[in-house]
Amino acid sequence: MQLGKTLVGAIIGAILGIALLVAVYFLFAIDKMWMAIPVAILTGLGVRLAIEKIGRPSYLRGALTVILAMAAYLGGLMITRAVANRQAAMTSKPSLQNKAAQTSNKSDTKASDTQPAGPAEQADAPGILTGNEGKMMRQPALPSHFSPWDFISLAVAALIAYELGRGTETVPRNTEPSAPSESIPAEAHPDA
Repeated sequence: MQLGKTLVGAIIGAILGIALLVAVYFLFAIDKMWMAIPVAILTGLGVRLAIEKIGRPSYLRGALTVILAMAAYLGGLMITRAVANRQAAMTSKPSLQNKAAQTSNKSDTKASDTQPAGPAEQADAPGILTGNEGKMMRQPALPSHFSPWDFISLAVAALIAYELGRGTETVPRNTEPSAPSESIPAEAHPDA
């Protein structure tokens, strides 16, 4: 089965698939389930290129490729969402801090003109974060609405990864020149 080569090829293909998944998400904002198909193709091709060309098909190698391709896709979704959440938190954090600073400066000038505000009034002021308002919520790996098309695209991705990872039995070509065939007389031919 060539387990070592299978794992190396699958991991390299899976890393390329995850990179493709992240790139497509950030360039085109696509995070659909059908993106599992390119990840499966890259994982399967990684296995196909890593194993020797002459050999028998291995059902275990195909199953291992499917498991690694699906894990790469789901892991890639989690990585993509984590990076997107971090990027959103980084871009929104300075603007919220600036708003809070501006609001506190305005309230300081108003508070000096009148009487000092209590802690309850300061917490209700706009722009000041209290509690979980500034934290980004982490989304689950699978969407909450799982349609039949999502199931079909995951099944197609699994089938592609299996077929590419399983391999095919290749018969080596006969490279020896064949001897010229002798002409058989018409009377001696068996079909005559």
